[in-house]
Amino acid sequence: MAWEIERRFLVQVPETFWDQLGEEHHYRQGYIRNGEPSLRIRVGEPRGPVLTSKSGSGARRSEVEVVVPQEMAIPLLEAAEKRVIEKIRWRIGPWELDRFLGPLEGLVLMEIELDHETDPIPTPPNGIHVLREVTDDKKFVSSHLARLKHDAQRKLVKKAYKEAKKWTGSPD
Repeated sequence: MAWEIERRFLVQVPETFWDQLGEEHHYRQGYIRNGEPSLRIRVGEPRGPVLTSKSGSGARRSEVEVVVPQEMAIPLLEAAEKRVIEKIRWRIGPWELDRFLGPLEGLVLMEIELDHETDPIPTPPNGIHVLREVTDDKKFVSSHLARLKHDAQRKLVKKAYKEAKKWTGSPD
C-alpha cells in the first residue's frame, strides 16, 4: 500500500487558455465500489487502463494502482454502470488540470501531488485563477461526483462557482 498526498483546488480558466495547454488525455473513470475503499477503473491513460483502490479522505489517502489489460477494463467499466465521469487532463509543470465533460461540464479542478503534507504548494500556472481549495470538501471527490445523478451534477457545478464568486468577490 502506498500513500497519495494530493491537494485539490476549484479553479477558473479563461476560454482562450485551453488551446495553449498542449497534450491532453481524455479519461473515463468508472466507480465500481464507493465507500472504503473505493474501487475505480480509468481508461485513457497512456500506460493503459488503471484499476485503483483508495481509502481515507483529505490530503493523505492510501492508494493502490495496477495497470490492467483492455479486455479487463471493459467489463469493469460496465460494472460501474452510471457511476462514470469523463474529463480531459493536462499536465502543467507539477500540476494536473482537469476539465470535466458531460453533466459536469464547467467544473475545472487542479491538483498537485506532494511528497509530504507539509510541503509548500507551488505557484499555480499563470492564467489559472484559484477560487478555493477543495481537498477536504467531499463534494469534489471524483467518486462522489460519479454517484450523483446528472441534474445534481449540473447543480453542483453552478452552485460551486456561484459560491466561489461570492467568497472571492469575482464578478459574474
